Amino acid sequence: MNVANYVVKYKKSVEGPLMIPKKRIDSTMKWVEYSLDIVDMQKMLMGTNNLKDKYQLMDILEIAERKKKWHYRQENFNVSRASTLLQTMLNSAYKKLP
Repeated sequence: MNVANYVVKYKKSVEGPLMIPKKRIDSTMKWVEYSLDIVDMQKMLMGTNNLKDKYQLMDILEIAERKKKWHYRQENFNVSRASTLLQTMLNSAYKKLP
């Protein structure tokens, strides 16, 4: 993804939050999603020379980290499943690279 896609994904909602019961959210999968986004955004942050993109990335990285921490504290978070999924996803992404 590019910077603009992450900005849209992590921008604050003007209309207010959508209330979804905690028990319906799969915190393990969301934690993995945010972890992968964070890894990707950190790589983009180090690879860009555009100052505007760097500031946007730093702002949304802070939001993604906060969301990742929130899911980590939930009752339905499974740390062993999350770490296994994250390692599998990271390993499969590196195998695709030449």
